[in-house]
Amino acid sequence: MERIPDSPRRKLLKRAGIMVGGLASFGVLSRTATETVTGARPAGGGALTLGIKGTNWQTTYPDRRRGVLPTPGDRSNSFGQLFGGSGEKIGEFYASAFTFGSPFGPSQVSAAAMEMHQFNLADGTIVGMGTTQSLVGGESVHAIVGGTGRYEGASGSYVARQNPVELGGDGTADFTFTITLRSA
Repeated sequence: MERIPDSPRRKLLKRAGIMVGGLASFGVLSRTATETVTGARPAGGGALTLGIKGTNWQTTYPDRRRGVLPTPGDRSNSFGQLFGGSGEKIGEFYASAFTFGSPFGPSQVSAAAMEMHQFNLADGTIVGMGTTQSLVGGESVHAIVGGTGRYEGASGSYVARQNPVELGGDGTADFTFTITLRSA
């Protein structure tokens, strides 16, 4: 069978998938979550609950001034630092997003943007993906699409609340993960 060469779009989509996985690992673990994560995996895989805090939350848009809201078609990058319950840095967050706005108007199922998240933590990465209804402060639910290290084979979801400075937020973020790990 003949191999089809990767197009630039296909390469971009592959990189986006990898980036989403890593961005999901961003956050700050509470002391309880850290103890749960560093403990033994539950028999048969099991689920972990992690509460993560972010600081220095920033979003950049090429060719867009700070404070100007994005329009459909705009792309952005976000990043921030993750800190544990006792104030120690435990990781970093990276994301990319595509703004599309809802072509059908606001509703309970409309979306402002699609985001891919990479959470880089000391014991591995978590990758996530989802849509947001609000670019600042609103809650959004994202799927965990994978992970590395301690989070290898992870699935589940997480609730994200992001407040980037450039869009009028206070530069913080909060994440609550429900992670299912496959059995070893």
